[in-house]
Amino acid sequence: MQGWIVVGVWAFAVVLAIVLLGFGTYELSWKFRRLRTDERRLEGVIDQLRGIAADLEAAADRASMNSSGPYTTS
Repeated sequence: MQGWIVVGVWAFAVVLAIVLLGFGTYELSWKFRRLRTDERRLEGVIDQLRGIAADLEAAADRASMNSSGPYTTS
């Protein structure tokens, strides 16, 4: 009788370990996919910000050229 209890406890432990490992694997893969999509989205934002920075730099260059033009009162 006690042998069946030991076998039952071990079987329960094995099933529990399989369930926990399966759930952990699912969670890790889901989070990895989510982080990948977030990374792609952030790369798009970075590209947009680089474009804006280039536009601002060009505008600053134009403004500095215009400040030495004929309309300045130095």
